[in-house]
Amino acid sequence: MILIVSNAEADGHVRPVGDELSRRGVEFAVYDLASYPQSSVVTVEQSVRGMRWRLSWAGANLAFEDIDAIWYRRPRDFELSPQLRTGERSWLQTECSHVFRALWECSPALWVSEPSAIRRASLKLLQLDLARALGFTVPNFVLTNEVEVARNFIASCREGAIVKVLSNPAILDDEREGAIYTHLLSARDLEMIDAVRFEPTFLQEFVRKRLDVRVTVVADRVFAVGIESTCLNEAQIDFRRAEIYDLPHRVMDLPERVSEACRDLVRRLGLAFGAIDLLQTTSEEYVFLEINPNGQWHWLEQITGVPLTAALCDLLTGIPSRHA
Repeated sequence: MILIVSNAEADGHVRPVGDELSRRGVEFAVYDLASYPQSSVVTVEQSVRGMRWRLSWAGANLAFEDIDAIWYRRPRDFELSPQLRTGERSWLQTECSHVFRALWECSPALWVSEPSAIRRASLKLLQLDLARALGFTVPNFVLTNEVEVARNFIASCREGAIVKVLSNPAILDDEREGAIYTHLLSARDLEMIDAVRFEPTFLQEFVRKRLDVRVTVVADRVFAVGIESTCLNEAQIDFRRAEIYDLPHRVMDLPERVSEACRDLVRRLGLAFGAIDLLQTTSEEYVFLEINPNGQWHWLEQITGVPLTAALCDLLTGIPSRHA
């Protein structure tokens, strides 16, 4: 039994994986944390035979000893009763989180990937430090809320400096959601430099690129796709600003030292999966930007045919991995 922890309605990756598991005759279930505690049940029982967990929702009744692998994809937050007061909501959120953190820690299943490893691997400063130690080229950067430090760093960047978020690129404003993209600092930004003192600001040296390279690592299999993002103005700095299907994509063979560094990075972070963003410069050097432990990948398969769904299902069903 494979348990997929995600929001199937909003996550376009669940269906292709579910379809492939069904084609292989593998039983699976999709569970969304948002259903707890209002429309799903967790029961833990202690007896002389030990502790037993059971998860029930929408007609499903799943014992944790029956789960062979868990794909921890994109779970939503718990949906708590709107009748709760602020203090009650905060308390109950902590209680629900405690239950599932314990449940995940107790599960003997194969993880793709363990929630605690995903949280740790999401720390950008940790990623950059580890990537540098593994031999990646990492652009110079500074994280600060001191205006003069930021001003001096920007002045030291001959090609310019970019600013990016550390964690969540989405921001809510009056119930509307917007995206905060990586962008090259402009003269207007420099006029507003004093605002640095109000937040942790991550600035990085701008690197001119030939290609964006998305590297998807599944266990020890490495799949690289080059994205020709310089062909559209809006994609020059952050290719997410463009309509992704308008950008030419091509499957690439990375130098073995780069492939091995990607494998090592995922392994050292305790992950079974990682989506790594690199830049290929005009001199064909590979520059590390970041790793997303739960990054998007299905669009790469749709455009290029790179077999990521099959690779992920191989991992979940215990088929021995092989370099690719």
